[in-house]
This record gives sequence, structure tokens and C-alpha cells, in this order.
Amino acid sequence: MTGRLLFLSVMKSKTNLDSLMKAALHFFLPDRRLTGRLRGSFLLAALATAAWVLPQAAQAGLRVCNGSVDIVNVAIGYETDEGLRTEGWWTITANACSQVLQEPLKNTRYYLHVADGFGESRLGGDITLCIREEKFVLYDGDQCWQRGLIEAGFFQIETEGAEDWTVLLSYD
Repeated sequence: MTGRLLFLSVMKSKTNLDSLMKAALHFFLPDRRLTGRLRGSFLLAALATAAWVLPQAAQAGLRVCNGSVDIVNVAIGYETDEGLRTEGWWTITANACSQVLQEPLKNTRYYLHVADGFGESRLGGDITLCIREEKFVLYDGDQCWQRGLIEAGFFQIETEGAEDWTVLLSYD
């Protein structure tokens, strides 16, 4: 692995090709001083990203795309009528996507934790929720140790009320 894992959150339900391209360009062109062939290579990568995400835009819900070269495991958290729910794991191979929530999104906030193939956290945040090593569905994200669970850092995704959202993961 090289670099640290980053994420780019892309809203698809309200997105047209132009705004997706701008997001991909921002993602792949952090150094605006690039010129010539190198800039063309990054533009090609941005176009490939757009082509990769756009054909899958018809299905509402939460999708996570892994643009890294490694397998990642993803856990999510979100509010339900029964309380805060965390569930995992979705294994996403390199350059692939997984639809982690199949129905239109109802919340404006979702939480995501990303681990590598060995279970080591690769992208966490400052929101602590409970997980397990094996597949799980849990409610109430507190008192993890007392319940025999593992504490993990999740980062927050703001969906701005969209029913469909995609998160792109990549290394810097």
C-alpha cells in the first residue's frame, strides 16, 4: 500500500456528467500545475472514473467504490427507528463498487469505517461506534467493550438529503 486512503463523496441523484467530471478532476488533479501528457493521463483517469460510476446511477441507496489497489472491508452506521445501527462487512475488491444500502436514503448522515483485508483500520473518523470481526448488525453504538464488541472510528458522510449517494475511495 502506498499513501493514505482518502474518500471523495459524490452525489449521483442530483448529479449530471459535468459535476461528476468536476469532482473526478478535483480528485485526480490535486496539483493544478500539471501540464502536457501528465495532465492528459490524469484527465483520462478522471474520465474512466466517471464512466465507472455513471452507468450504475440507476439504483438508489448508498454505494461505495474502491479506487485503490487493495481489497477493503466496509462497515456502515446510520439512524433507524430502533436506534443507531451499525452493520458490516462488505468486501470490495480493487476498482469495484458495492451497493451497501439498497433502498433510497432517508437520513442526511451516514457513517463509514474502512478496514484492509487484515482487519486494520484504513479510513476511520472521530465518531466511535461498535463493530465485530465477523459479519454483524448491531444497535446502540456505545459501551462496546462492556458488550464484548470492538470500538472503531467512523467518519461522517453528509448526503444533503439525496436518495442516492456514492463514496469513492482512493489513495493519495
